[in-house]
Amino acid sequence: MKSKSLVLMIVLCFAAAIVSCGGGSTSKQMKKESSKKECELCGEATGYAQIFDNDNSLARDRAIDDAMNKLVGSKLGTFVQGSSVVEDFALVSSIVEAKTTGMVRNWKVLKEGPQEGSFVVTIYGEVYPQAVNDTIESTLRNYGRPKFMVLVKETFEGKMNMPGFTVTELTMMDIMGNAGFEFVDAAMTQQLMQRDRAKMQMAVNGQVAGDVQNLLMDSAGAEVIIVGEVKTMDQTAALAGISANMKSKQAIINIKAIDVYTGNILATTSANAPGLHIDATTASKTAIQNCLKKILGRTDEETGKFQSGPFMNQITKKFLKSATERMITINVTGLDFTELTKFRNEIQNRVRGVKKVYSRGQTGRAAKLEVEFAGKTNDLAEELNAKAGNLGFEISIKETYPNRIMLTAKKM
Repeated sequence: MKSKSLVLMIVLCFAAAIVSCGGGSTSKQMKKESSKKECELCGEATGYAQIFDNDNSLARDRAIDDAMNKLVGSKLGTFVQGSSVVEDFALVSSIVEAKTTGMVRNWKVLKEGPQEGSFVVTIYGEVYPQAVNDTIESTLRNYGRPKFMVLVKETFEGKMNMPGFTVTELTMMDIMGNAGFEFVDAAMTQQLMQRDRAKMQMAVNGQVAGDVQNLLMDSAGAEVIIVGEVKTMDQTAALAGISANMKSKQAIINIKAIDVYTGNILATTSANAPGLHIDATTASKTAIQNCLKKILGRTDEETGKFQSGPFMNQITKKFLKSATERMITINVTGLDFTELTKFRNEIQNRVRGVKKVYSRGQTGRAAKLEVEFAGKTNDLAEELNAKAGNLGFEISIKETYPNRIMLTAKKM
């Protein structure tokens, strides 16, 4: 009996050992697979940066940034969530290129050194998806959701309504407002139409520059204006013999969206749609509403989510693209030609978000530069102010406008 018990104990211990060994093997395999999955976001990338004034340290930093940009860009498809804007990877890449901080972690330099006037760095690191997605979402919120002002002329039931409080404008604000878009208050628009009639009339005609630009930005905070014409026409005669009570109206819309920062047209569209109702006024409103839903989008009844129409998609993409590739003029005084050349190179190579700086002429100690920048004018002004010491210049921002900065600079 004791012998049988001993044998049973040995068998059980042996079986336990087998299970234990198998479990350890499985555990190691799971860890290995988990590690492999995590390393899908790991990789190598090589960055390049031109060496200016024999400053290898600066060029090295820029080359590391370039390598990180490329590493993040190569991994975007692994984790970026799809949407009508984010699917445009060229656009996402421009966002990422301007803001790589924190997107790559546990990185190390594999090799580095000067090479034919450039500094070359190869890194190995892990892309941090949450940081990338947070940056993209933040940029979409900041730049992909501009504040709108609507200025649409309207012929409604034979009556001419001037911009400021038309049926079309209110309907447009209602549809887009449900999707989270922000508008200048209708009362504010009316006030500006009365107070600054000449400038606002230029805006209605699509002429956005200078004083008009400043008025829209400073007084109303408008970043995009939608202008155009809408007309409703009676076509009840077409219902003859079908219905004696119903009224049929047709709405025709021609509108365009303009970037207030640049004055550039973001999108244009034309559409028409019918509206039916026993009341003529309601039929005209319905026709306008049906027309706007075709071009702006509508809320899905099943999901409750807003589905953007072609006009809105075009505005969002174009505005976001211009926001990440904006040309900003800098009028700078206080520097001679040699100092200005140094100033231009420092901005181009040290200020994050700056892609290229162009010289547009100099007279004495006054000069004009154009900067291709991923962000808004205030963002660039803040960057210049914060990094003045690192640039080697004393900088004083005098004035800022939607696409222009006035400053004085002095070599330290």
